[in-house]
Amino acid sequence: MKRILVVLGLCVLAACRGSGNSGLAPASRNAGINVLLITVDTLRADHLSAYGYPRITSPRIDELASKGVLFETAFTYWPKTRGSFAALFTSLYASQHGLTVRNRDLPDFNQTLAETFQEAGYRTGAALDNGNLDQALGFAQGFETYEQTWLTGETELERTEAITDFGLDYLSATDDDRPFFLWLHYVNPHTPYDPPEALLSQFRGDGVIPRGPELEIVTGYHGGLNRHLAVDGETHWGDYVDRYDAEILAVDAHVGRVFDALAASPHAEETLIVFTSDHGESLGEHDYFFDHGFDLFNPSLRIPLIASFPGFLPAGERIHGTVSTLDVYPTILDLAQLSFPTGPAELQGKSVLPLVRGTTSRLHSHIFFQNDQHLMAITNGRLKLVRYPDTEDRGAQFQLLDMYRDPAELENRYEGSEAHIAPFEAQLSSFRTQTAAWQQATDTKRAGPSTEDEELPEQTRRSLESLGYIEK
Repeated sequence: MKRILVVLGLCVLAACRGSGNSGLAPASRNAGINVLLITVDTLRADHLSAYGYPRITSPRIDELASKGVLFETAFTYWPKTRGSFAALFTSLYASQHGLTVRNRDLPDFNQTLAETFQEAGYRTGAALDNGNLDQALGFAQGFETYEQTWLTGETELERTEAITDFGLDYLSATDDDRPFFLWLHYVNPHTPYDPPEALLSQFRGDGVIPRGPELEIVTGYHGGLNRHLAVDGETHWGDYVDRYDAEILAVDAHVGRVFDALAASPHAEETLIVFTSDHGESLGEHDYFFDHGFDLFNPSLRIPLIASFPGFLPAGERIHGTVSTLDVYPTILDLAQLSFPTGPAELQGKSVLPLVRGTTSRLHSHIFFQNDQHLMAITNGRLKLVRYPDTEDRGAQFQLLDMYRDPAELENRYEGSEAHIAPFEAQLSSFRTQTAAWQQATDTKRAGPSTEDEELPEQTRRSLESLGYIEK
């Protein structure tokens, strides 16, 4: 144990002194630490009590934050599950890793985070719920065990229990002394919001969230409540926010069970915990109700990010600098002292340890966003410039948002600011041009056609239907 701690301590110091993409001095051996990555689907940072939400939705996640580092301004790069996790597990942009709007699977030429750990001698396991992460789509790369709970669990509760049980069994295993990389992905609070009644009753009528307007039943997700999400007797906006919050409380309890199991295991002092989400959720902002990814506003982009490793990462620290899901891969490798993958595509994220150690206050001068609607955006942490696709009757349209002065992102400040933000716009234009070049190179590396949703197992298609990705 002491050898692991000494090696890791040197690793952290190296991260502060190093240069280049990782901030980590080259190392020939790893630190032998374990990594527990927990992700919760569709989780807004601002609905966690650790992030200042007035309801107590996340007591166990809050405990993790009190023992580790909370990143106050974390964003997903792509606000849909497939695109988000493809970026998180490769630290590459979509046109580089190959899972795009056109090709909906992750090609095997990528060096994923799990593969990097597997090649370093780790045992690797995952349990998850969301058909968008089916192994046929390439997300099982590098995992020795990949438990797809939607194949066996009929209800969300059953699948959530299965993920937690998998984690408890994995942490208690004694027949393998290799260090581990374990990923648990919970689908709650993704729609349909169906929390246990006992938890929902804790929020109903608490006076914290107003009932708000009565929602019109609609066929899509704009202008009212999607007809497939409507619950008898619940017609107001606040009814569904209650349900969303209760689902967070439900998954928080399961995350807490995993934390308890880790604390009771021999691995407690040797395990890095990283907690995050794939994307947020729009709860009516911009007339967009209970869905995500259609736009590039913050409700879909802002996510929690918390890392805890007692004794090495400070306890209770809050980091203000902007970070991205692209930074998760290099940060974990930095702490685990694993060599970074080498190949034609350099990791696009950066280790966040310089922010933690205070050697820099700004990790990125800017970060980019993309989505399934062909939108593209850039932010410097304050300004966000969104480019909308060209149409037949007009050229590109832009939206400039000042997230400090206008946190609700309601006012487009682009008109009249063109000259002032010309360099910013040029960066976005350059990124757009670069993505086209990357895409050409990526297309040549694909060994064959991409996997289409119609080719997925029937249970996976049912999972996608229940989550609203396939029309019923």
